Amino acid sequence: HIKNPITTTCDKSAVEDATRFNQVSTNNYTITNVVLNGDCLEITVSSSGCDPKNWDMNFIASEVVVETLPNQWNVKVALINNEACQSVFQKTMSFDLTPFKITGQNQVQIKIQGWNNIMYQY
Repeated sequence: HIKNPITTTCDKSAVEDATRFNQVSTNNYTITNVVLNGDCLEITVSSSGCDPKNWDMNFIASEVVVETLPNQWNVKVALINNEACQSVFQKTMSFDLTPFKITGQNQVQIKIQGWNNIMYQY
């Protein structure tokens, strides 16, 4: 399972939480870009709102799928946006993927709902 988070330059750490993963709705945003920058996965979402500075995002994974090689994490982006404005904005936030490293392997697939799979090599 996920190791303890360590200090990085990413905005937030990724989280493994099967219960939260199942509760996350992904219908309040569109992912417009994903960039893997070292151990940080930068995700840009587009959503309607008043000011993206008020938004928060989380990167939540279910348990690892071990039947695949390389192993795979199923993840969702959770956008916390309680604004009712109709303007459309984008926000980018980066998430530390080091908790997803699997001992004895040098890569893992990250399957992001609403986006293509990412191969995280370490």
